[in-house]
Amino acid sequence: MSVGALSSRLPKWLDGTLSAWLLFWASLIVVYNHAGAYAYAGLVILLGAVGWLVLVRRTALRGRAILFGLAWSFLFLWMVVTTRWGDFSPNTAWRLGGQVILMLSLPAFFMTRSERVMSALSHILMATALGGAAVMLADVLSGYGLSFTLDPIQAGQTISRRQSDAEMHIGRGLVAWSVLTPTLLALFATRLSGWKAWAVGVSFLCLLLAAAGLNRLFVPLLILGGSVPVFFIALRAPQITLKLSVWLAAASVLFAPIVGWLSRFASEDFMSRLPMSWDHRLRMWDYALARILEKPLTGHGLDASRAMQDSFTTRIGVDIPYISLHPHNIGLQVWMELGAVGALFATGAILAMGVAAKRLAGRNPYRIAAMAALIVGVAIASAITVGAWQYWWWGLVGFAGAAIAFVPSTPLGQVR
Repeated sequence: MSVGALSSRLPKWLDGTLSAWLLFWASLIVVYNHAGAYAYAGLVILLGAVGWLVLVRRTALRGRAILFGLAWSFLFLWMVVTTRWGDFSPNTAWRLGGQVILMLSLPAFFMTRSERVMSALSHILMATALGGAAVMLADVLSGYGLSFTLDPIQAGQTISRRQSDAEMHIGRGLVAWSVLTPTLLALFATRLSGWKAWAVGVSFLCLLLAAAGLNRLFVPLLILGGSVPVFFIALRAPQITLKLSVWLAAASVLFAPIVGWLSRFASEDFMSRLPMSWDHRLRMWDYALARILEKPLTGHGLDASRAMQDSFTTRIGVDIPYISLHPHNIGLQVWMELGAVGALFATGAILAMGVAAKRLAGRNPYRIAAMAALIVGVAIASAITVGAWQYWWWGLVGFAGAAIAFVPSTPLGQVR
């Protein structure tokens, strides 16, 4: 059954209300990203809660959601078990588990929208992406003047501190736009015709790259450098590219300790030539491997990395912890907190996600290309910047993946 060809089986008035709900919240994505992308956790909850009204009426889709949920439940249950020997409560596992349960309804919710709603939402997403990237660039060029205008400096706050906060919020928003880029590229290619698709797509990428470069953030450049080529490769070889992207994501968790081992070969001279953030990453990954080797099978317990405060002296003479909230590598964090057992469960969950991704994409080359590129982009971001249990991150990935349902079966330029 193709994506976007399903009826909702809900009363017409209720179905229309759900579509209006979706259009309203999705239209605020430009605000979410500019404010640091934290709102994605709430977005998928708001959409997922009403999406279950659709899912419970679709027996076949409900069965697929249950199978997917079971695969992830092993990981969540093990997260809870590890708190028995850790220092933190299982609240993170329960909250993430609840968020994933709600997110399970998003594909069914999106797939059952009418073509009119799909088209409207697609154009909203494309317009907000282009405008959002332009606003971010303008904010960076103005020294975060827009951020200060919307959220003025309060008494007791320093300009340098607020600039640092604004830089981090813009940086996280740029990561969000970078992760959404494969979905947007597919929408550009199928919802716009001819030169418009290329003009909007290239303009969006240029604005995004310029904002990231001026914001001194290399992470979006790496995400785009990996995901955008994969998108075009997948258009040529869709099935094999999607399969390889899933295995890459799974391997990034299963073999993550290799990253820590390789970090040990970085000399002080080499690290002195790196930006301090990357110098910190290499030391962090080396340190994470050492902690993994202390409890390789079961790990130190869920959220244990938050309590690790061993520090080192930076090149400018400041002492900072090796672990900055999390190891900035999801695979290493899973190994360190959940051990080899957790890494195996996480790998299995990723492979289950790959099966769901294949079903959602169907045989449409643009959907497959978007899904393959999205998975690669997520794997890159997961390996260098985000934490394993960050709610906004899970929400962003879930929304970006489900939104591929809005890519039409026939590109606009091919409609006769």
